[in-house]
Amino acid sequence: MNDFLDSDEERDRRPVFLTVVGILSLVNISWSLIQNITSFLSGPLTEEGMEAYRLEMAKSLSTVQDTGVVWAEDLIQSAMNMVESINVNHTMNLLSSTVILIIGLAAVIMMLKGRKIGFHGYIIYSFLASVQIYLFVTPSLLPNIMVIFSLLASGLFILFYGLNLKWMK
Repeated sequence: MNDFLDSDEERDRRPVFLTVVGILSLVNISWSLIQNITSFLSGPLTEEGMEAYRLEMAKSLSTVQDTGVVWAEDLIQSAMNMVESINVNHTMNLLSSTVILIIGLAAVIMMLKGRKIGFHGYIIYSFLASVQIYLFVTPSLLPNIMVIFSLLASGLFILFYGLNLKWMK
């Protein structure tokens, strides 16, 4: 009889790995939501703010050019263009990003509660989070490394959650 109860308790306990991955996701999503709220309250950069940003990036670009690292020059130039494009669509970018983050938050909470539907929601969240930037920035302005990193990180976390699917119902 004790063996039967012990196996039920083990089956009902959430896997430690799922808890760790879930906490990492919750921290990341929560931090992103806080940044979105802060950015929404502060509003888009003013022309003076954009000029200060351009000046700071020009200094960074000059420093990188002195080192001769060509890929870093391209990355900084792409980042400058991307920020300018996002600033034009500031409110819509933040609203869409916030909706996507809420989907991700709900998905992680469902998975931590043992609901398999959360895994499917997380896949949707990961896809939307990776492609949302294309709504506001021309693809030619996006640094390839940013897109690749986003897709790799999303794929890795989907894999991590997928390893825990057998526990979810």
